[in-house]
Amino acid sequence: MQGRSSAPARRPPRRKDPAAGPRGRVADTRRRLLDAGLRLFAQKGFRGTSIGEIEKAAGLAPRAGAFYRHFPGKAALAAEIGRASLIETRRDLGLDGVLPLGDTRAELIVIARGYRRAFERQAPLAALIAEVRALPQIRELEDRVDLDLTEGLVKWLASKPYAARMDRAGRVGLLLSIVGSWTLYLLKRGSAACPARLTEERMLAQWAELWTRVLDAGTSDP
Repeated sequence: MQGRSSAPARRPPRRKDPAAGPRGRVADTRRRLLDAGLRLFAQKGFRGTSIGEIEKAAGLAPRAGAFYRHFPGKAALAAEIGRASLIETRRDLGLDGVLPLGDTRAELIVIARGYRRAFERQAPLAALIAEVRALPQIRELEDRVDLDLTEGLVKWLASKPYAARMDRAGRVGLLLSIVGSWTLYLLKRGSAACPARLTEERMLAQWAELWTRVLDAGTSDP
């Protein structure tokens, strides 16, 4: 009697990695172009960087047309870099699901630290931002960024007793006072105008304490 021959065990089908497909390759190439553009714009300026240089830095054949399959031009690439910065800044400021926390002081600290991260991220790009600000795509993006962040923070302010009876203009003015005082510190820290003993933690504690008392106080006149 012959023994049964055992059939080879079937291996489960391999799952395809989405990143290895055409869509994954397109997303990877787009990401490399964005990274290369940001790096070169920061080093050489917007006008001093050619599309061929961006393609080469992204690992693509220069002037072979690959860039234009993802962006219609340099301005569109710069606008996309700015849009990504907007998403990060919203997250930094707690506007994507973090606020409110139910504690004004804790919320102010989240906002202050978010502005610091955004400030430090954008500082190396100050010259680039100034250079591209005149481009229509960048002007439109900058307006949307300002409006988006302002509306998010004004909505947060509306929940505070001090700002409850204010109109939108009053809340925007209050927001500028709050954010402006912290931003001024970020600009002046390390300078002769800012004492060495005024550390960031000390300034943050003082700033948060002041504005917590204001915002949690009774209603102001509209």
